Amino acid sequence: MQRQIEFSDLLQFFRAKPPAFPGDLEYNAEFCKILITASSAEEASIWQLDSRNQLHPIYGTNFTIEDVKDVYLREGEGIGGAVILSRLTVAVSQATRDSRHDKSLDSRIGFQTRSMISAPIVFGDDLFGVINILNYTPGSAFPAKWHERLSTVGVMYAAALAAAGRMRRYDASALRGKADLQKDAPFPTDRTVMVGVSCAIQEVLELCVKAAKSDIPVLILGETGTGKELAARRIHEASQRDSGPFIPVNCAAVTESLLESELFGHVKGAFSGATRSRRGKFAAAEGGTLFLDEIGDMSMTFQAKILRVLQEKQISPVGSETIKTCDVRFVAASNQNLWKKVQAGTFREDLFYRLCGIEIVMPPLRERPEDIPLLARYFLSRARSDSKTGDALDQPPEISKEAAEMLTAFNWPGNVRQLEQAVMAAFTICESDQIQPRDFPAWFLSARQSDFDDTSPAQTAGKNQQTEKIYPSGIETHPDQECKSYLNALDSTKYSGTGRWNLSAAARKLGVPRKTFIYRLKKMKLIR
Repeated sequence: MQRQIEFSDLLQFFRAKPPAFPGDLEYNAEFCKILITASSAEEASIWQLDSRNQLHPIYGTNFTIEDVKDVYLREGEGIGGAVILSRLTVAVSQATRDSRHDKSLDSRIGFQTRSMISAPIVFGDDLFGVINILNYTPGSAFPAKWHERLSTVGVMYAAALAAAGRMRRYDASALRGKADLQKDAPFPTDRTVMVGVSCAIQEVLELCVKAAKSDIPVLILGETGTGKELAARRIHEASQRDSGPFIPVNCAAVTESLLESELFGHVKGAFSGATRSRRGKFAAAEGGTLFLDEIGDMSMTFQAKILRVLQEKQISPVGSETIKTCDVRFVAASNQNLWKKVQAGTFREDLFYRLCGIEIVMPPLRERPEDIPLLARYFLSRARSDSKTGDALDQPPEISKEAAEMLTAFNWPGNVRQLEQAVMAAFTICESDQIQPRDFPAWFLSARQSDFDDTSPAQTAGKNQQTEKIYPSGIETHPDQECKSYLNALDSTKYSGTGRWNLSAAARKLGVPRKTFIYRLKKMKLIR
């Protein structure tokens, strides 16, 4: 009877003499064979980064390289793309229902991913790619212990590559038998990065990629600071027009008298002060994408002119009788409810229908709290690389547990842009290797205190008369279904000696990330 392979056998694989040169086909095959047996997975795969931070499958137990040579994931796309952004292991129990899961590879090879864990292949500061284990054979989800185990395996696999001098970027020519692998390239700073592993932001990314497949107009809605221009740039970069220009125009920042000249251009002498001709933004965006931000601030008169351009694909510069054809992809955005403006008679209904061929709604930061620590780390890394006073290769400061909890609990009315300002200020003020609450700017500390005061028990006691009892936090709460399920989990996992709630155990029982669980408890006024 064959001995069952354990996790210790997987660790021994890295300690023993390798069956082949690390990273070679034979090495990856033996490694993945032991990995799927030890983890009780159906399949396993290895993906490698290229110089543009795109992930390419380089080995899989259920496909050949020839089958998937043109398949790749951009940074932030799919589970693997989310792992690349966060450098954190991500586990999914129902992949078919998870918007983060990219189904392109499954469709290509006729496979269905039900559950998976994806871990970064990282050694020091060097990121090689990701390792995936797919479909836990005994049940629906991989045991929690494999979340940590695969993280360890990713580091050990990376260490083996590093020792062999193979921590390099993906190059298709290497897979065709050429000797030299492409060396590491710097992070592509000219490409758009939408940071987040939450389902909300991954749904936005999926919509952006789908919208990029055609030239149909796109309307992006969302609060100020949610990243509407980032979504527009992502659409442009994923489209056939990515080699053309991306031209943004903030309609709210240009006066009505100058907007026509700004967009359509003008000829010399068209008006007082026009000493030379100007192309305009439509002409500048030829072959690319024109992004009109805050289009809801346009006057009804100018809305009619934009509608005409959308319908006829033609423009006429101010002061000219010449009609010019324009080949431009049109993306618009607004932080206002345009349909309400239509009903109020301040926005043209026909323009609204023309704009929203595809509608994308950017989620506010308060609805994706699990992305806040990741965004904070991203801003810190960018601040370190942009710093003029320090070495760009130095590690940015870590965020202390107390500081991270403060960031996650805050409401962020200014969304991602406001979070960025708080983190950048803390980076500037911090004088140690760890950011503490005292490093945040005064406006954040005072706003957080004000937000806490507004939700204190004394002020919320009269807002809801349907309270059932006072819970251990001392704060009254609403008896809705979600609240009851949270309380049941808290009561069933509390410490037997003291009767206090065990937040970590309750979060595990509900299958919710601890930080998200705490955020929801605070929103429901169950804890301070």
